[in-house]
Amino acid sequence: MSNTKNNIILPLLFATAAACGGSGSTTKAESTNALAQPEAAATEALPKAEEILERAIEESGGRAAYAAVKSFNVSGTFAIPAQKMQGALSILGASGGRLRFELEIPGMGTERSGSDGSTVWSMSAMTGSRILEGAERERMLRDADLLKELKWREYYKSANTTGVEDVEGKPAFTVEMVDNVDLSETRFYDKESGLLVRQTGIVKTQMGEMKNDMHFRDYMDFDGMLMPSVVEIEVMGMTQVMTTTSIEINVETTDESFALPEEIKKLAEAAK
Repeated sequence: MSNTKNNIILPLLFATAAACGGSGSTTKAESTNALAQPEAAATEALPKAEEILERAIEESGGRAAYAAVKSFNVSGTFAIPAQKMQGALSILGASGGRLRFELEIPGMGTERSGSDGSTVWSMSAMTGSRILEGAERERMLRDADLLKELKWREYYKSANTTGVEDVEGKPAFTVEMVDNVDLSETRFYDKESGLLVRQTGIVKTQMGEMKNDMHFRDYMDFDGMLMPSVVEIEVMGMTQVMTTTSIEINVETTDESFALPEEIKKLAEAAK
């Protein structure tokens, strides 16, 4: 695999973490109608962003269900169809901002990344071992927070309803959100189901800023919570597909489950 293809994978893992933990956020900003089509504005008042995002929480399980999640274990596959490439993916998360990704791809080895709640890192045969800082670190810690749906004010400066757009033939409310490092993302919530069906935005990576477009499909009931079983991501003209085969809620974990690899420990010590 080329270095460029390899560099795409880890940012995509960060991007899909939210879907694995349950998608959707809420915000304090008031709705705007700036980008709504004239027809939509004339026929209905747009709901506030808070209302749209709160509904997504309720439709996917409810606040009590989210608050009860202390850990999760995701198993599935990660594929790049155009390259005829597929690997096994696992994501383990626990309270305290702890997270561990592993992606095994034949012929390339295992890509790893994670957080022990403080140090955020990645390990790749092509890009080496790194401690993530800045926007990359903030994104990982946000995705690792199991209560991020209920604590949106800690991660986003604003969110506004901007209109209604079709997503694969069905109308969806659009909500624009700006995070604490001034990166914006647009989320699309299906008007009928209330669930997140698409998200576009910018991810900061070692290669610079990347635009990505994610579609969330085939919602399934995992331990009483509705989550997308398929996430399709398009970035740099390539399509990747993450398919979830199982999600276990409140699995047993220990600190050792999220312990820093030896190479990362050495980097952390050297940085002190």
